Amino acid sequence: MAQETEATCKKGGVKKAEPDLTAALDAFVKEFSYPAQQGLSIRNLPQHPVHARTDRGNAAAYFSFPNIKNLEAHVSEIPPGGATPTHRHTCEAFFYVIFGSGYTEVHANGETGKRIEWQDGDLFCTPIHTWHRHVNRDPSRPARYLEITTIPLMKSLGNWRIEAGSDHPSPAKK
Repeated sequence: MAQETEATCKKGGVKKAEPDLTAALDAFVKEFSYPAQQGLSIRNLPQHPVHARTDRGNAAAYFSFPNIKNLEAHVSEIPPGGATPTHRHTCEAFFYVIFGSGYTEVHANGETGKRIEWQDGDLFCTPIHTWHRHVNRDPSRPARYLEITTIPLMKSLGNWRIEAGSDHPSPAKK
């Protein structure tokens, strides 16, 4: 997969995965991870505090469930009219839209992209290792979603990577 990724990155006009992207995410999770109540629940996701992720164009909060080993959960909020940079990762992800409306562009290498329209209460996914970005179409209201991923599973297998598209600012430049 590493050879395919490197070749694809060169061919597809995107930056090769940089260790600083993973390090930036790990540092953010360490600083802004909230423990689950009694290890089992997080309350009031629509109002839960989120923290700016300038390299991602959104704000987020991660949650710590000590007895869950293969999944992670976090809320992300896209500002009014905002969008996340294009990226892909070696994990699967489900998104539940808490509030807001927008769309997600998803495409695999060499395939025509798909546009997933979403609004309050919708559930959608981004398959493993597909390029995607999320767009909040509302110019006056943020969009918030719960994301559940297999990042811990992929880390335990030694196969966790995140790659940035050409529109993604590098955390090292900050």
